[in-house]
Amino acid sequence: MSTPTQDFWNYIPEELLVHIFSYLPFEDRHTAFSVCKRWAAALCIGSVWSSTEISCNPREMSQPCLLQSLHLFLRHIKHLKILLDQTRQLYRRNVTRILDMLTWQNQNVQALSIVCSENKPFFYSCPDIMQSFRKICGNTGKIDLQYIDFRKTPFTLDNGLVRRIATSNPNLHTLLINNHPPRLIILRPKTIAEVLRVCPKLSALGVHHATLSEGVFRELLKPSRGPFRFLDIFCEGVERYIPEGVWSALTEKHPQLRVGLEFGPLVPTWKMSRILLPNIPVATLRFNCRTYMVQLIRFVTANYSRTLERLIFYSAASGELNDSLIELAKRCVHLKEIHCSCAVSQAVIDAFLLYCPGLIRYTLSKFSPF
Repeated sequence: MSTPTQDFWNYIPEELLVHIFSYLPFEDRHTAFSVCKRWAAALCIGSVWSSTEISCNPREMSQPCLLQSLHLFLRHIKHLKILLDQTRQLYRRNVTRILDMLTWQNQNVQALSIVCSENKPFFYSCPDIMQSFRKICGNTGKIDLQYIDFRKTPFTLDNGLVRRIATSNPNLHTLLINNHPPRLIILRPKTIAEVLRVCPKLSALGVHHATLSEGVFRELLKPSRGPFRFLDIFCEGVERYIPEGVWSALTEKHPQLRVGLEFGPLVPTWKMSRILLPNIPVATLRFNCRTYMVQLIRFVTANYSRTLERLIFYSAASGELNDSLIELAKRCVHLKEIHCSCAVSQAVIDAFLLYCPGLIRYTLSKFSPF
């Protein structure tokens, strides 16, 4: 570094360095550790590692010593997020090494999130990674996970493993297992009911629509049940529907409840209409099929304007769609994200920027003149 730049960094307080380094992913922290003694000292402070993201993909894993140095800081990690390309055996092996290290060395980790590449086909269920995760759940008393997020994985979770997750993590407050496995869903509704019974602190749950039953809702409606804040549902192969009265009872018992709904690409529109009831407090909504969206957008606008924060859909461009989106923007003022696959008019973009002050991310492409 040039002398002025070096002097600048020398005068930065260690507390500020720690704060900056806490935002870096693991591989960048590893690089920063070798810059100078002062940076190395700051990186040895535990709060830097409290939340750590590790990418087990080509560029990051090209450094053979990267994972070898992880054990130096593993005891400080409380929230761990792992990113990987699940189609490559080498990267899966790195994930299993990290999970095995957690099993034997880290008693402080509270949150685990695994994210597989979205642009890769979810054809591999990663039994090697699941085997290492089973060891974590079998290490009763050493690791007490409170947050688990497997939504963006192809893992096939069986009933025995989900029960083990519940019984070995009594302080679990978030369990998101509404992922997209390559095989049929084998979880039974009574397993989800058992999870709710064993984990009284559970306040956020992500499941497949097929695993919801009277027993599950009975657990959620028990007088002794604490506040339940988020129910995230992936809908595919829907054969039964949740009655409107059940949703009314849930929102009365848990007035702060918010619901996420994601529809698989094979769910027909008429089934969506039977699932989307007016009294569901929908916060996030994702349609993965390309269909005529105007009527659905109008329904969403009319019924979910008070709670909707995130909307993703695929549709063909049309003037009617533009009109329905402008009305959505005017009424759904709490929106934080809106993602539309087709081109929209400039008036639509302007409406969302004007009426949705909390908008953080959006995908709205303008019509091309040619």
